[in-house]
Amino acid sequence: MRRMIAGMLLATMTQALAAQQPPAAPQTGSPAKPERKICKQSAPSGSLIETRRECHTREEWNRIAQAARANGQDIVDRAASGGQSQ
Repeated sequence: MRRMIAGMLLATMTQALAAQQPPAAPQTGSPAKPERKICKQSAPSGSLIETRRECHTREEWNRIAQAARANGQDIVDRAASGGQSQ
């Protein structure tokens, strides 16, 4: 159950980040080097065979992790308060 929720949260956050526009590069006279992509393999929830490859910049991975931590903390807080949202 926890893996399923974590998988859904990760998929939702990944989609949300993909929908965001990247910030405009500062105008410094020389073209900015694009950040290197970091690719990770992940298995969808409930699958032992299928894998997915996701590539994001370090900053994007940090934002995904931060959003996952915030969502996890929200779930813990709601469970501690008896399921009532604040």
